[in-house]
Amino acid sequence: MYRAYGLLQSNTDFDLVAAVSRLTAKFPSYHVARTGDTVSVAQGDWWIAMTAVAGSDVRGEIEGLVGKLAGLEPAEAETYVATGRRVEVWTDVPDPFMEHFDDYLSVVEVLKSFRGLLAVDPKEPGIL
Repeated sequence: MYRAYGLLQSNTDFDLVAAVSRLTAKFPSYHVARTGDTVSVAQGDWWIAMTAVAGSDVRGEIEGLVGKLAGLEPAEAETYVATGRRVEVWTDVPDPFMEHFDDYLSVVEVLKSFRGLLAVDPKEPGIL
């Protein structure tokens, strides 16, 4: 089970259409699909999904998270809090032998390819 957040600045070029395109290029033998606000990457029984979320509750969570990130200056942290938007990446499929860890890292790499997006680990707050 993997999880990552992509914190968004107001000048980000992230959008789900571009995410589908980049994920399809990164995972040519996987099934990449968009359903509403969720993009999924799947192969066999394994899947990972991505969705953009926003709101005042998200803003509060981002504020708490960026306060724990080492090396992030307060002014930069505020640029992520101000938008109140983030991308969530997750899978609930157990991966006890880490067979899909590289797939997870590749999805994070796609996230990091967007301008104005900071990829973080929400469980142990750190920049990915």
